[in-house]
Amino acid sequence: MANKLIKKIVMQCPVCGKKHEVEEHSHKATTIIKNEKVRYDENFYVCSELIDDNEFETGELVNRNIRNAQNSYRKAHGLLTTDEIVEIRECYGLTQVELANLLGWGEATISRYESKAIQDESYDMMLRLIKDNPVYALQLLEKNSARFIQARKTEIRNNIVSKLNIYEIA
Repeated sequence: MANKLIKKIVMQCPVCGKKHEVEEHSHKATTIIKNEKVRYDENFYVCSELIDDNEFETGELVNRNIRNAQNSYRKAHGLLTTDEIVEIRECYGLTQVELANLLGWGEATISRYESKAIQDESYDMMLRLIKDNPVYALQLLEKNSARFIQARKTEIRNNIVSKLNIYEIA
């Protein structure tokens, strides 16, 4: 497989133990997610100080590679990607817990979808509904209002209403 140079950074290299410039590369990789073969871009670092066994990953890079694989699966199945879920949350000015509360879900659900778990179609549909329809988000806020303190509920309501005004203008 052909490696593509992404960037060069200076770091403490765990391979040779020295602080120096290492290269971040990417190549196509394959993994299995939900019994299905998935192709994705996998990134890794290369230590220029050694010739053999010079490739390595950091914990952050491992997590990014997992998200890349999951997002490839999501795209293949028409599901929102991690970044799209984050965008929905940020659009309304919500924390992960607040988005979960808005939707009436468990507090850790959004955190899992933004980091390691793949949502099923019904959860994806709920996320798309509030993404595409601020009125629905407002209705859910009213329905699940007991999950929010009043001051925060008012802020969230204002954020949603501002999106409503944008939709009405367009």
